[in-house]
Amino acid sequence: MIGGRDQAGACAGGDVVGRDKRTNITVDLRRPAGSSKIDALKARLLAEIAKDAQVGEIINDLQRYHNRRQSIDGVEGLEPKLRVADREAEILDALEQKEMFAKLLDKWALYASAQEIFVHLLSLAVHEFRMQIQPLLANLDRQTYNDLVTNRIVRPLMDEVGDCPLSMDAMVTMGLYYWLAEQCFVRWHA
Repeated sequence: MIGGRDQAGACAGGDVVGRDKRTNITVDLRRPAGSSKIDALKARLLAEIAKDAQVGEIINDLQRYHNRRQSIDGVEGLEPKLRVADREAEILDALEQKEMFAKLLDKWALYASAQEIFVHLLSLAVHEFRMQIQPLLANLDRQTYNDLVTNRIVRPLMDEVGDCPLSMDAMVTMGLYYWLAEQCFVRWHA
């Protein structure tokens, strides 16, 4: 009995609830249920490869990462960032791995879906850096930083790509991180 009125037999075309019942339904109509964004992009990439459907330009979202950002601290580029962080011994490997990623990016930039995959991976890496690593920079030792990059960025990105023609192993994925450093999206110093 609510407010002196009997609710027995009430029909509302659904549940009759006094309070505290919430039903949230999210439906993504762009891809089949159960598939992730990356799975949908990989399927599109395979179809584009089969049809040799290549594009002639870089999509805007990927172009954002190609344009070097102005650094907030005046340290621009991969080598200067590694030097400031006292990581000179890593420069040769970093340059090699960055180049491995850059070549992969150039090779696959002919396919729109591959570009979208790269944007997805780059945005995940930048997000993880900003949310999980950057706030800690002033207090991180070298090994802890390396562990964070490996466990928060490199391994998850490799898992995200999975079985895909892009073939991103740990060296290439770390090259993605170095490439982002070159473009001033990530760094090692506070």
